[in-house]
Amino acid sequence: MATIIFIVAMNYRSHVFGQNQSKADSLKLVLLENDTLSVISKISTLDKIAIFSASPEEKLIFADSLLTLATEENLSNYVSKAFLHKGVAYRLKGALKKSLEHLLQSINIAIEINNYDLQVKIYGEIATTYSANDDSKNAIFYDNMAIEVLRQHGKKQPLAINLLNTGYSYYNLGILDSAMLLYNEAEPIFEEVGLAIGKAYTVGNRALVYWKLGDLDRAEEDLLAAIAMLEPLGDQYGMADYHNQLGRIYLEQDDIEKTIWHTEKAIQMGEDLGLKEQIRDASLLLSELYNSKKNFQKALEYQTQYLHYKDSIENTEQTKKMADLRTEFEVNLREKEIDLLEKREALQWTYIAIAIALLILAIVLLLYFRQRFRTTQLMASVERKKQKDRIKDLLGAQETKALQSMVKGRDSERRRLAQELHNHFGSLLATIKVNLNGLETTKKDKHKTIAMLVDQACSDIRSLSHTLNMGISENFGLVPALRELTAHLQQSGGLEVEFSAAMGEHQLDSDNEIIIYRIIQELVSNVLKHAEATKLSISLTCFEEEKYVNILVEDNGKGFDRDKVEMDSDGMGLGSLKEMVVGIQGDIRFDSHPTSGTTVNIDLPITSQANLIT
Repeated sequence: MATIIFIVAMNYRSHVFGQNQSKADSLKLVLLENDTLSVISKISTLDKIAIFSASPEEKLIFADSLLTLATEENLSNYVSKAFLHKGVAYRLKGALKKSLEHLLQSINIAIEINNYDLQVKIYGEIATTYSANDDSKNAIFYDNMAIEVLRQHGKKQPLAINLLNTGYSYYNLGILDSAMLLYNEAEPIFEEVGLAIGKAYTVGNRALVYWKLGDLDRAEEDLLAAIAMLEPLGDQYGMADYHNQLGRIYLEQDDIEKTIWHTEKAIQMGEDLGLKEQIRDASLLLSELYNSKKNFQKALEYQTQYLHYKDSIENTEQTKKMADLRTEFEVNLREKEIDLLEKREALQWTYIAIAIALLILAIVLLLYFRQRFRTTQLMASVERKKQKDRIKDLLGAQETKALQSMVKGRDSERRRLAQELHNHFGSLLATIKVNLNGLETTKKDKHKTIAMLVDQACSDIRSLSHTLNMGISENFGLVPALRELTAHLQQSGGLEVEFSAAMGEHQLDSDNEIIIYRIIQELVSNVLKHAEATKLSISLTCFEEEKYVNILVEDNGKGFDRDKVEMDSDGMGLGSLKEMVVGIQGDIRFDSHPTSGTTVNIDLPITSQANLIT
């Protein structure tokens, strides 16, 4: 069977995929008629002519011109392309040994200049050359080289072409399922990139798989479709080979007329372009046909023609020897490179390991001393903080005790003065009134006036005594005292007072009840003096589970800026009040606004069922 040629695209065209004789002729006119082209433009035009030309001889002529100019200008890229064009041309002529020689020169240059796109093209051409020599094993090897480069650096079109090449190699090895899979993968990519000739070769090559699978009708249909696709593109090489394949299919169907027509068509195209492979394969087919029909004269004629073209094509054994030499050279070269790289890599890793070890040691030492310094600083800072906290706690406890002593002393003094006024001066005035009533006098008006004054004095002393002694009664406790306080506030008029208490079963000791009473008394005093309020709410709540007492005092007055309020010299003042609350581990919060008044919220903890922290 003749070899179908599929090679990797160059500049989105290929040497066979890119065959377009009309374009080649147009470019030749441009080159001949335009003397003002720059050297680079001439080189580019020669490259394109070599790509598009359908004639192997013409490819060689323009590839030689390209090689000369590119060498003079030291353009390695185009030098590699020139060898590539020559390798393709020699393959089309059947000179497979020369083809490989030029392709190997081309790939060496492409590897040296790291031109990955060009490497893919050349690997594809080498694989195609092996396929032309029925060496599918080596063809697949180089196809895989191309695929490896394509996966890393390639584009869709070259990948599709390489899939097509590899599919044909699998076809030659008889691995038809793999060939069909690769053709089916390549076809949609060709459609996507718009490469019509690629799709034509996909359809034609897949037809050969259908043929091997026994589907002759599908094979005939697709081969005719592939020829129709290639005809407007001027690709006579592919058309000639597909005509040969159709001749074999029709021969199996015993359709002699169609067999002869397609096979002679292949010979005609081969003679027009000097395609020795096509002529050889067609001659062999016709020789076998005429021999089977007992037309020995025609059979001898075509057998002679077959032998002539067969001998003119490089023999397979010589090509394989060259491939073996190339493979051996590549293996030895790679082994030497690998050994050298391994030694260099081992030495580099040794240096890197030493450097990393020294760096780690330096970092560890730095971190150790740094952490030690920080630990020393932290310990000193913690010790200083502890000392400050101890001093602060001592001062806070001392201040709290002083405030509590002040409250307790002031309350005791009030009781003593109230008792003195009530017991001494009250009794004294009562005695005076009794004696005054016992006097006989003719001046009744003055007597009456004096009696009224004495009564007023008694009333004032009782009121003053009551006021001084107002607070927590030893017999009744905190809540009754607060109710009495709010009742007096309500009777004074102008202030609506609301009081509520929820103390549960807790009974606080007298000292703590005095502190709570005086806190509320001080807050009420501030409302009366400064707030100009019309409503006042006092709430006392004991939370048994959470173990704290909450004091909530609210008014609707004008509010205040607590940061600017100075201590009241007549009482504890807000500053002293806050210090006392904080000193007994309580919490005090102020919320004051000109439009909504002031809310004071105090929480005092309970450490046992009956005691606040003091």
